[in-house]
Amino acid sequence: GSIVTADQFELYQNQPNPFRDETVIGFSLPESMNATLTITDVTGKVWKVIEGDFAKGYNEVSLNSSDLPAAGVYHYKVSTTNETATKKMIIIR
Repeated sequence: GSIVTADQFELYQNQPNPFRDETVIGFSLPESMNATLTITDVTGKVWKVIEGDFAKGYNEVSLNSSDLPAAGVYHYKVSTTNETATKKMIIIR
């Protein structure tokens, strides 16, 4: 497994993936700051935005499949003032 270092920005794969009901998206921040999690479908349409002040180090956000319209492939992006990362997740019904 990978070593979690709290002094850099990193976005982790959601667990579990694929998921049916609920998944957890984890990410690390180099310091406490405002970050935005955006969920889009493959066409780029935005379905959910979660914004907040997150702590330095490891953070996680739970996501429920009922927040999204259908099964399939989505992208999730975490962005801060100077960093952005995107990963793919899959919902099964």
